[in-house]
Amino acid sequence: MTLLEVVAVPVLFIWFVGLLLTLFRRDLESHWKFFFFLVFCFYLVQFFPEFWEGVARWKENPKAEVLLWISAMGNSIYVFLFFLWPLVLIRIYYSASNNLSKTLIPALAYGTVLYWALFFLWTMYSKEFNGWLHQIFTISK
Repeated sequence: MTLLEVVAVPVLFIWFVGLLLTLFRRDLESHWKFFFFLVFCFYLVQFFPEFWEGVARWKENPKAEVLLWISAMGNSIYVFLFFLWPLVLIRIYYSASNNLSKTLIPALAYGTVLYWALFFLWTMYSKEFNGWLHQIFTISK
């Protein structure tokens, strides 16, 4: 199973929530809202087989699917940061606003260091953490 097949459901769900929140903003023009909706529909159609497989896995075993999502989202954030950093550095260089750099640099730097710390803890203590997650999902049944 590929990373895309695992994260299709949670990413499309997050995307859907973001789209709903954007649609309720009053200060955005309607043509932008329509464009956001079209982009969401494009990705939903593009990744529908992976999404539907994720829904089927969720119906079969929700506990295992949530645990798989947690693990896969961590890996996908790792790859996302790899692509995001160079783009942000170029954006900071070309930014006309000094405020953007003053807010974006610490947010990305602290966020990355926090992610690295959590990723390191996950890799060092994944057996214990997975046991703890299994306990949580077993108790909630």
